[in-house]
Amino acid sequence: MPIDNYRRHINDKFNANLKTSKDLQRWSVQHDQEFWIDLYSWLGLKPELPKGLRKAYDDTVPMSANPHFFTQLEGFNYAENALFSNPDPDAIALIGITEGMDLEKEDGEQLTWHQFREKVRLLASAMRRSGIKKGDRVAALVATSIWAMVIYHATATIGAIFTSISPDLGVEGCVSRLQQVTPSILFADSNTIYKGKTASTTSKVQQILSRLSPKPQTYICPVVNSQSTFPTINDFLQKANPDDPLTFERVPFNYPLVICYSSGTTGAPKCIVHHHGIIIQLKKIAVVHNSTTPKDVILQYSSTSWVVFNVMCGYFACGAKTIVYNGSPMYPDTKLLLRMIEKYRVTYFGTSPRYLLEVEMSKVVPKNEFDLDSLRIVYTTGATLSAEQYKWFYRSMPEHIHLCNTAGGTDTCTSLIAADSTAPIYAGEMQLLGLGMDVDIADPVTGESILESGEAGEMIVRKPFPSMPVFFWGDEGNKRYKESYFERFDNIDVWAQHDWLSRNPKTGGLIMHGRSDGVLNPSGIRFGSGEIYAIVEAAPFNTQVSNSLCVGRRRPQDSDEQVFLFLVMNPGHSLTPDLRNKIKAAIRGALSSRHVPKFVLEVPDIPTTINGKKVETPVKQMMGGKDVKASATVLNPEVLEYFRRFRDLESEPKEARL
Repeated sequence: MPIDNYRRHINDKFNANLKTSKDLQRWSVQHDQEFWIDLYSWLGLKPELPKGLRKAYDDTVPMSANPHFFTQLEGFNYAENALFSNPDPDAIALIGITEGMDLEKEDGEQLTWHQFREKVRLLASAMRRSGIKKGDRVAALVATSIWAMVIYHATATIGAIFTSISPDLGVEGCVSRLQQVTPSILFADSNTIYKGKTASTTSKVQQILSRLSPKPQTYICPVVNSQSTFPTINDFLQKANPDDPLTFERVPFNYPLVICYSSGTTGAPKCIVHHHGIIIQLKKIAVVHNSTTPKDVILQYSSTSWVVFNVMCGYFACGAKTIVYNGSPMYPDTKLLLRMIEKYRVTYFGTSPRYLLEVEMSKVVPKNEFDLDSLRIVYTTGATLSAEQYKWFYRSMPEHIHLCNTAGGTDTCTSLIAADSTAPIYAGEMQLLGLGMDVDIADPVTGESILESGEAGEMIVRKPFPSMPVFFWGDEGNKRYKESYFERFDNIDVWAQHDWLSRNPKTGGLIMHGRSDGVLNPSGIRFGSGEIYAIVEAAPFNTQVSNSLCVGRRRPQDSDEQVFLFLVMNPGHSLTPDLRNKIKAAIRGALSSRHVPKFVLEVPDIPTTINGKKVETPVKQMMGGKDVKASATVLNPEVLEYFRRFRDLESEPKEARL
């Protein structure tokens, strides 16, 4: 296992005596300067570091000053470190699949590494010859696809800055992002395809352009055969010089590469700028934690609006064959991704706890219907994976698969908590803090470490890491940047992730309890919404409950917080008084009587982000008396207004539904 190999390498090089991955992780944060320098070389990143380098970053300045890593490197480029990661030019690099494709008869669009590099070379040439230069923003309103990968890597090649948005995001969501970053060129899919429906994007693109100033050059990426008033990306490629070589713009390690957008649910999204050097974090997770090699086949389901798209590119940068899928993971049924795993002999499957829950609720037993022997790891993120889901997984999937739940975020562009291929798996627990990541659990008042106590607290990082955002685009004086990460505590200078975390003292496993700003606090008992979701979204309730939202309400006149549990029921089911009592009894039995929500109510829907995350904080604010306007990141903003009616509710109605 690479993590074992790396541990032995550290032992040999630094005369250490590290026996486990946890020992290695502890060493990596205690000797973080040596670790990051060594890891850079161990991963084979180019160019080589200057000989005799002693420090990866300046540790004489506070963490909130965002010290840059490897400032001595001026000749770095993300794309150069990704495009030649597979030594075989004829190996398959990408497989493009579009919703509706018959997997029994079609293999999808396939590109070798040589063909992929050629597409990148020509697109980079066309960009340069169209006036796109280093530092310009290149926007892609495209789904996860081969074109998305080509545009991303071509943009990196010339030193321009890539930003992507899923084409199903509404006009307001697109404008609120693109107005801030003012792209010089925009590539957009001709159509969106989702759940059996195909819709033209022409009108949306026209509306977006009418509100952008200056207006970017605009080209369409054909998804289906259709007419467009805009020139296509193939027309754009005619601007390339066929003789232009594939060359890489040399930039500093910390030079901007990509702009991601926060999933903030109120206000304009933050434009989070990550740099070329994030590849050290992406490859650390892919190679060291997850054992990725050019022999792997990657299936990571993600939209291009989510940082997980960039994480997927990190696996691709290890030379692995990567499947890019444009469409719904649930169409025509929940088995679609399982069919892909079987057909393409997938070894790494990246998904969400929600998708696994959908498979469970559909009564599918994957190991009985599919040959999944190729699959060695299932990596889930975006939400907490409950203990019951772990148990379902190992009843329903081959036992040899390494199931792990991880935690990271758009802000870090890496996993703060990751996998350990050498250690046991405990249901409901994450395995290992990421190498080099000085993650701690802090008392929410004092900021002191409570990691060893087993109590839940604020998840923080105490030392710099090389995927801290460079800055937020348009953030004068880094004001929003510091507010976002460094103002949680007055007395310590640490990165606050705003997640609520605990560590099991017996196993060393880590348990995420939800967002810390969504921590429930009735009568001084602090707990995370994730603890409630783990009960009501697991068997036996998941045959009747489709989704849930748990938030606290504390209005100005209230002396204490009251907890509301909202349930969306499966078709044909309703929240009866009997079911409500059973849910409360289950929560009481699994947690305590103090965890039981005061209100358990049926609602028609709950608000979620475009990435499928529950929107807790705006609902909490709405119920507490604030008038909240959802940001364009919320997929169904009209649902938020529904929760206004619960501001004045004082007792559960006799009928379980409002």
